[in-house]
Amino acid sequence: MHSLDLNLLQALDVLLEEGSVVAAAARVHLSPPAMSRTLSRIREMVGDPVLVRAGSRLVPTPRAEELRPQVRALLEEARRMLVPTATDFTQLSRVFTLRATDAIAATIGPRLAERIRAEAPNVSLQFVTHGEDTVDILRDGEVDLEIGVLGDVAPEIRSETLYVEHLVGVVRADHPMLTGSITAQQFAAAGHISFTRRGRTPGPVDAALAQLGLTRSIVLAVQHANAALLAAANSDLVAVVGDDLARRAERLRLAVAVFNLPFDTPEIPVAFAWHRRMDTDPAHRWLRDHVKAITAVPSGMNGAVRNFSRPETHAAAH
Repeated sequence: MHSLDLNLLQALDVLLEEGSVVAAAARVHLSPPAMSRTLSRIREMVGDPVLVRAGSRLVPTPRAEELRPQVRALLEEARRMLVPTATDFTQLSRVFTLRATDAIAATIGPRLAERIRAEAPNVSLQFVTHGEDTVDILRDGEVDLEIGVLGDVAPEIRSETLYVEHLVGVVRADHPMLTGSITAQQFAAAGHISFTRRGRTPGPVDAALAQLGLTRSIVLAVQHANAALLAAANSDLVAVVGDDLARRAERLRLAVAVFNLPFDTPEIPVAFAWHRRMDTDPAHRWLRDHVKAITAVPSGMNGAVRNFSRPETHAAAH
């Protein structure tokens, strides 16, 4: 049995249409002798003369006439399969899985879902927080996109920074610390809530306080930023979260006050990552475009962070 050669099928299609070795050779940019050799291979593959001379032209045999529509259909199917085409997202039915923190899911998730639903009503989003190894979950297709503070990624993983986040303080709306300007000493002396999925580890806030010779007391540790927000709203404890989440909480009229930290902390780049095998997938590229569009302006940009910090204390943190 001969293996299928799409080049031979394409040559047969052109030969049947042109009825001339010379004309067919010119169409596919071959020399006439090369096209003659190709015709010989086609005849061997089909077991039929395929084209026979009638005067100055080659005419198809009955077997060739029988093959003509089948060859054309096979070539058209191959083109549809191999050539990128526009995707009708109104007909797309798919569940995209995104791994992110609860804070990112809360701020990005609703806006992303609204945009996706407007164009593709049969597409849904699933946010998860479990898992540790970014490479494995993206390579295996368990997760389509990871969004967060990523750090270094493996060569097979694509990543792109979406926006930069700033840390702010959050306390209940009538917290006694709000009666005057907040100093770094007052901030450190308060009871604090920390959140991390990986246990209690020093973060940028602790590093900034250490430069001022200060430490803070972690009274409550939780795994999620939203839990830290709610705990701060119902206690005298202080939470530190990203400004996007904090401003959204204020707009939703959660009984909290948001304030600038009385010392400098580094900006936090938030990026997304995917496996390179998804680079050219139309639906995945469409999802990535929507994520970039909604994160171009973070959801909390219309909010205002109150400045209870003393300028001189802020400067001393450099």
